[in-house]
Amino acid sequence: MKTKKILIACAASLAIAVSSMMTGCNKKDSEASQAADVLEPATEAPTETAELPDIEDFSPEPDGMLGRARSLRAVNDDVVGYIRISNTYVDYPVTQYDGEDLDVQGNAYYLDTDLYGNYLESGTVFMDYRDNFGPDESKQSQNLVLYGHNMLNGTKFATLHYYRQDDTFYEKNPIIEFSSNYNDYKYIIFGYFITSGDYGENAYGPEFAYWDMENMDEKEFNEYVDTVHERSVVSPDIDVKYGDQLITLSTCFMDEDNSRLLVIGRRLRDHETTDNIDKANTTKTETEDSEESQE
Repeated sequence: MKTKKILIACAASLAIAVSSMMTGCNKKDSEASQAADVLEPATEAPTETAELPDIEDFSPEPDGMLGRARSLRAVNDDVVGYIRISNTYVDYPVTQYDGEDLDVQGNAYYLDTDLYGNYLESGTVFMDYRDNFGPDESKQSQNLVLYGHNMLNGTKFATLHYYRQDDTFYEKNPIIEFSSNYNDYKYIIFGYFITSGDYGENAYGPEFAYWDMENMDEKEFNEYVDTVHERSVVSPDIDVKYGDQLITLSTCFMDEDNSRLLVIGRRLRDHETTDNIDKANTTKTETEDSEESQE
């Protein structure tokens, strides 16, 4: 009987047995982390070895799949979405490997594989193999975890470090655009911080196994959000409550302590726009408004 294993690398969490976890950053991520504070503002994206295919119009197809997704899935049917963040180099298709190949388990595959299945040092941005991001929103995972390398040339998730370099960057770029193959979604970032990629107590505080939190009950969800609020570099007044959909972006920080930079957001609600975000503890009920108007 073969045991499924997961190893958490700088860009990923992948299993190593049911009861233990190994972690490690590779050399390219370590060097990028040391150079992260001198990254220049994103202008024209660096050229990568693998170019994206021509992407068709984004309008929905008759079966509900976006034209963009259809174009990308014609190249690789592991594509599950597309992520973009303004004023960064984060502008990529997102893949997910289901781990059917017993020689390459789950999240390990896209660490150094491009969209075409060829070797590429920077790999591909990918979603945790346990997550669900399909057309039925009621079945989507509560917390989608995405991994990307921290490359020296700024590609993949390296420019997420802009957030920790300069708080004003967050003020101007608080939105993550992450589309499934069927719908476009936006997420408002409500926290980002450095944490460990290991289980157990560490220099960054109590254990925060974000890679194992794709679906949570209300208590676990609230603990997750509280942890983000407590550790975050910024404290935006964003309302987050049980039932919201979350996204967690993970990339390497330093290899010496196996640390990660996390950027966490919650999906905009149906009535929200990027200019009208619900704020924590400021939304009044109709009853409260009525009572105030009578005073």
